[in-house]
Amino acid sequence: MALKLTEALAHPARLTIVRLLAELPDEHTAFDPRCGTAYGVCFCHLKEKTGLSGPTVSHHLKILREAGLVEGVRVGRWTYFRLKPGGLEALAHELLHLARQAERAAAKAG
Repeated sequence: MALKLTEALAHPARLTIVRLLAELPDEHTAFDPRCGTAYGVCFCHLKEKTGLSGPTVSHHLKILREAGLVEGVRVGRWTYFRLKPGGLEALAHELLHLARQAERAAAKAG
């Protein structure tokens, strides 16, 4: 799982998209009027901020979705994108585990 996540984040454009989704800018974010929960960021904002073409942004979003980092939420005829709960946390947990293993190995090596 960690390999798929790190591969998805290895491309600068995908990392930029993840950062944009983490920010959830109010002017480009749709919210559920019933509870105020954010649906996500509109595609046009991602396209504008990355400077990439629509098909290229779609390609990168597909890779991020397949890695379990991003999800799309349909609202009427629009799709809004947001970070999938737990996606980045899973990667952080895996990296923390590896860091602790490396510390133990270094301590044994002395």
